[in-house]
Amino acid sequence: MIKDIKLLLITFGFSALLIAGFLFLQGRISGGEESVNVPIKGVEVNPETYNLGDVPIKGGKVYKNYEVKNVSGNTLKLKKIATSCMCTKAKIKIGDKETRFFGMEGHTDKNPPVNLEFPKDATAVVTVEFDPATHGPQGVGSFERIVYLTFSDPAGVKELKFFGTVIN
Repeated sequence: MIKDIKLLLITFGFSALLIAGFLFLQGRISGGEESVNVPIKGVEVNPETYNLGDVPIKGGKVYKNYEVKNVSGNTLKLKKIATSCMCTKAKIKIGDKETRFFGMEGHTDKNPPVNLEFPKDATAVVTVEFDPATHGPQGVGSFERIVYLTFSDPAGVKELKFFGTVIN
């Protein structure tokens, strides 16, 4: 009986440590990165959104550019780029610096920081890649996707949106 209780306590303690370690790695316990969902002020986007219309599933990838202007009066720090879906990737070019394409974050998969300075009055170009075939035949139908530009100084997010309908 006492051996059973000791074994149960050891098993419970080990399980609790595993769960705590997993949550720590997920960033849900102190030391993890906090999510900032506040819209950033002083960042203008042209166009505000794209309507891609009908996008043939076998028509290949679609690329669109957004002009993003820093009208805040201060240099901003772009922390990271992420997208709302695995069918979408985005990159940014600020001056002579250009990132690689970044996609959706999920589970423990996080995009690395880009840590780019976005000077006041500068205009950057965000290139978005949408692949209508990513979801296969189940992906036919209307969609809306978002690119998230996350800033750290000051903290906030600018969302770039596009929508359309994937057709056969």
